[in-house]
Amino acid sequence: MNMRKKILKIKKIHSLLSSTLFFIVLLFCIYNVSELDIQNISLSQYGIDSRTSIIWNISLFILGLLLYIQSLKNIFRYHIHDKISSNLTVIFTISTVFLLLTALVDMNYKIHNFFAVSYFIGYTVSIFLFGFKLLKTDFRIGISSIIISIACLIIPIFGITIFNGLAIPEVLHTTCILIWVIILSFDSEYKNLLKSIGF
Repeated sequence: MNMRKKILKIKKIHSLLSSTLFFIVLLFCIYNVSELDIQNISLSQYGIDSRTSIIWNISLFILGLLLYIQSLKNIFRYHIHDKISSNLTVIFTISTVFLLLTALVDMNYKIHNFFAVSYFIGYTVSIFLFGFKLLKTDFRIGISSIIISIACLIIPIFGITIFNGLAIPEVLHTTCILIWVIILSFDSEYKNLLKSIGF
């Protein structure tokens, strides 16, 4: 196995590990704060409970950094070098900052909600613009990114109409983003799969 293949393999393993981090920590928090019904709370509740606050906020901070690294890597990997590229980098950066601030400022402060919503909207828009830019050069990845960005918006909103709290819609939004991360990490395999089913 040459060096390039080793690096690609490490990147794929990295994306899988970073994607599973969120769910491992989530299950830990659900187990340790079992009296809270996840259908009726916000995930930020785990950030203020003394039993989970440290691990939840640290993991959220780590997730934000991992997503940022992943987003920049994707911009450079797909050779997006124009005005949209600059805008994408700025929006991904600002969105990541909002996610980090969401981890640093707990829900006892009203501005926490502003940070969380700004991250939610910003990262969704970033994925959409990324996909839009790739429509001409890599249609499969481009249209998949657009579909995922739309899912990032519609699925959580639909979840809000079903559940009393924001936790499950937040989990759904994060799941959509992590699916995008994994797809771009395994883009060759993903595109081959699409080709095999005639897309």
